[in-house]
Amino acid sequence: MDDMRKQEEEDKRATQSYVGGERSGLAVQNPGEPDDRFAAMQANASASAGQGPFPADGITVNVYRDGFTLNDGPFRSSSDPLNKKFLDDMARGTSPAELQAGKTEPVHVALNDKRGEDYKPPPVAKPAFDAFTGAGNSMGGSSSASASVAVSASAGSITVDPSKPKTKIRIRFHDGQNVTQELNEDHTVGELRAFCQQCAAGQAMTIMGGFPPKPLEDDSMTIKAAGLGGSQVNVRPKA
Repeated sequence: MDDMRKQEEEDKRATQSYVGGERSGLAVQNPGEPDDRFAAMQANASASAGQGPFPADGITVNVYRDGFTLNDGPFRSSSDPLNKKFLDDMARGTSPAELQAGKTEPVHVALNDKRGEDYKPPPVAKPAFDAFTGAGNSMGGSSSASASVAVSASAGSITVDPSKPKTKIRIRFHDGQNVTQELNEDHTVGELRAFCQQCAAGQAMTIMGGFPPKPLEDDSMTIKAAGLGGSQVNVRPKA
């Protein structure tokens, strides 16, 4: 009976609520006693922000002691200022820019509280066959072409006007390098692309933004209009 009572108490504490914001609905899964940030999310809870089951296209944010993941994607350390801003935006009940980019409808985010543990990458499954070790030719050439494009983060430059509104974007290149670049909000996607191409020795680059990431093709769109401020973009050579 004691075990049953404990389970009932835990079920009561583990509540799910929709947190309303200016442009979003956040579904918060919050077991146990929250810290200040999670308390703020609970304070923002609003019955008018969402009703019924969590939508199938909702985004799950798994929050660990040292960072978070989106839908079990790559781990993002909370020591990175842009990642901290992502969590702070959710605490305010607003949709982080990279989740809202390109969307006009509210974004629903489920917060999975794993703050009692550090992130551990999933084990890599051992292949059921022996990899071919002989010589061969690449089919299509796109993967080898991408790998051969060297990135030099210091080679890129962009002029920032200190009198205008500014923001920062974290740029993740195809080789795993990360660059946090400051821009004005009225800089365009085309100027961001030019910066990335400078870093990649002039190679034409594809920029993936938003969540799930999709190509940003309108070079005339401003960073603010594209919702890229304070977000992360993934960059790779064009096929």
